Amino acid sequence: MTKRLRAALIGAVFVASLGLNACDTRAQADTPSPSQDAITQAFGPIADQAMNVANCESNMDPSAVSSGGGNYGLFQINRVHTSEFESVTGQPFHDGALDPYANSAFAKYLYDQSGGWGPWACRWAA
Repeated sequence: MTKRLRAALIGAVFVASLGLNACDTRAQADTPSPSQDAITQAFGPIADQAMNVANCESNMDPSAVSSGGGNYGLFQINRVHTSEFESVTGQPFHDGALDPYANSAFAKYLYDQSGGWGPWACRWAA
């Protein structure tokens, strides 16, 4: 085998290994989305239940707004909670409701206040 052929083969193997690593979905799956991270931080040991509810409510979309325009974010927090939202999260409702961290924090507050998933239409998903 000539030096030129050997170098070409080594180069081809190197390039192929780089390409295969780019397709490694395990590395991508290990990095949570901001929505997943926010829910995990807010709900801790029951984050799996919370993710199921958020997936049902908003398809895990922090910018989701209901068709009637009254429910916002991951957990579709209703605007009747406007003043309470700011006192709990420190953010005004019109800014924070679409922020995954503030929305999740307020959802955890509602969960704790109500004793479970009762306030959500998708409570069955938990």
